[in-house]
Amino acid sequence: MRNATIARRKGQQLKAELCSFQRRLEDDVNNSKKTTTTNSTAQEQKTSTPGDLVPIVFCRRDTSGPQSGEVGGVWMQPTKLKQGSYNFQGIFIYPISQGEIDSNFTAHLTYVGDQNLKARGGTTPTLNKYYRSVATMDSAPNVCPITSGKIFCHPDAVSFISHVAKPTGYTLPFSDRHKFYYNEFELTIGGTADTSNTTFFYSGPNKHKIIEVKTGTDRNSALLASGYSFGLSHNDTFVSGSTFTGRAVGTIFNFFGDSVGDLRNPISPNYTVLGASAEDQPVNWVFIGDATFNPRTDLSQGITSTAIGGIVHELHLSPVADPTSFDSSYDFTDYADITYLEIQGDIYDESNHLEGEYKTTTRQITMLVEKGVRVPLYSAGTPNTNESSQHFVDLAMHLFALNKRLIAGTTADIASPIDTSNLQALASFHTNQGLFFNGIIEQSVNIIDFISTMSPFYFLYFVSENGRYAFKPMLPLTSGNQIDTTALTPAATFTDSNIIFGTFSKEYVEGEERRDVQIAVVYRESRKDRIGFQKSARVRYANVANDARVVQYDMTDCCVTDSHAQNFAKLQLATRRHSTHSISFDTPLLTTSLSVGDLIKVQRVRLNSVGDNRTETNHYQVTSITHATDGITTIGAMLFPLHSSLNIALISNDVVNASFTIT
Repeated sequence: MRNATIARRKGQQLKAELCSFQRRLEDDVNNSKKTTTTNSTAQEQKTSTPGDLVPIVFCRRDTSGPQSGEVGGVWMQPTKLKQGSYNFQGIFIYPISQGEIDSNFTAHLTYVGDQNLKARGGTTPTLNKYYRSVATMDSAPNVCPITSGKIFCHPDAVSFISHVAKPTGYTLPFSDRHKFYYNEFELTIGGTADTSNTTFFYSGPNKHKIIEVKTGTDRNSALLASGYSFGLSHNDTFVSGSTFTGRAVGTIFNFFGDSVGDLRNPISPNYTVLGASAEDQPVNWVFIGDATFNPRTDLSQGITSTAIGGIVHELHLSPVADPTSFDSSYDFTDYADITYLEIQGDIYDESNHLEGEYKTTTRQITMLVEKGVRVPLYSAGTPNTNESSQHFVDLAMHLFALNKRLIAGTTADIASPIDTSNLQALASFHTNQGLFFNGIIEQSVNIIDFISTMSPFYFLYFVSENGRYAFKPMLPLTSGNQIDTTALTPAATFTDSNIIFGTFSKEYVEGEERRDVQIAVVYRESRKDRIGFQKSARVRYANVANDARVVQYDMTDCCVTDSHAQNFAKLQLATRRHSTHSISFDTPLLTTSLSVGDLIKVQRVRLNSVGDNRTETNHYQVTSITHATDGITTIGAMLFPLHSSLNIALISNDVVNASFTIT
């Protein structure tokens, strides 16, 4: 009650209570769309739930960087949005990413469970990609982006396996054909025996019940009292001259002779003729016990086998006569700016058809996305060109654009909250070092927090200066955008003469954080010859024992290469070893262009009570600069030591040249 009272006073919307029933799928780490272990391929296909976020798949597979061969792309496990059955072929729709995915999807790089679709045997399933932009959907909101004609945007336009009529008993659920356009098709299943003249049937009051779904009332007696003579035959085909015969296993049959995709007009009455007490009371017919077989349905033909597993019923329903063409009163704009994957084919779990089993469940789909969402290429200096990218700076700009804080293709200060002047150089540096972003953003994120958190993995600071954000490299770079291991010149020098007296402070990193350790980095594979799962590497200085304490970093959101993970680990180790303290001081208002990441020299006289005063000189990297209205600038910096005679940055030199052990 106290929290509620405080919230009312502040005019604040309370959060939903914990453990409420509706939870978004991405709230559970076990439902991640990223591949984790081999167990994740064995699980049943995850299904989308209302309120789920569509992820952003950001990646690009190519030969860029220091690695040999192609690298990049992401293995993902999408959720299923909708499933159908069209002519007894499974139809599945998966939302892949916000935005337009740059590449098509291929069967041999798509797995159901642990088998790729090309190697499963039989007919290879068909993969289709669908996308429509917001502008296109706004111009025709009633046009569904999914255009195969086999599965539809409207939730009530469905085709599915409704039931299997089995000789051992089954339940027949009747659909609402009073309101919906409909049709139904039947498939005979079983073994390899001849069933072309065999039927089975249920007859007599003891073989069935008629249950009203809403009330649970048994309407069997009422239907029989109305004069209905119960008897239902299965697997029969009307031939001519009022004769019937059976159907061979594998035969698809429609009583009206319609083709798949044809829909019949709604019928009235519907439920009342099936035994219901009223037209709004749906009913199920329940068939009890064993059916009677007739192995010679057509007496003019010979006896065939009785080995019928069952009759599979595929039902088609639609609120309109033609579900491929909805009129202008319908709106499917929720499907805009999302890339969908459609799979057409048999990817069902294995069934025992002889026993009347026809499973429509599947194992989890796992797929390699080689080229992710199309974004403006600031990394190439062409923000008016949209292609997939593996550059973190392009992802940052794309996220700002999604948040309506950026006009893509415009570099004017007023249009860009991020300084774009160095993005090409930083992208070149990332290519040289193999620091690429290949990942899936699948949860709601605060853009600033996300970019700030991810930037260190790309050797970057994300800072706010001069009224906007900017990326600054953590290590000095050469003109060729390589890590600089030559002599450095400080951007500024501070002495006791320009450090305001009494403002200088020094804070040392705790001793435990300065001990030599091993860095364990966890990332993901993106090989094409097998599903990519999590992988780890352990990096330490060559002179550090292999039983040193381990510090772990999780890079599974962005990293798919050994070199990226190992370079990041080297930077962390070098920083721990050489950057032992931070400083802060005030100085009269700076009018120079000193910026975060710049190297400064601090030279101070350390006074000693015995009179042997000594000059202390260190080099630091600026981590923060703030300007006050009273004409004072406050500078924060971390120790960034240089070699005493060569002026080479020790941290940079270790990252590039030191000897490390990698396991």
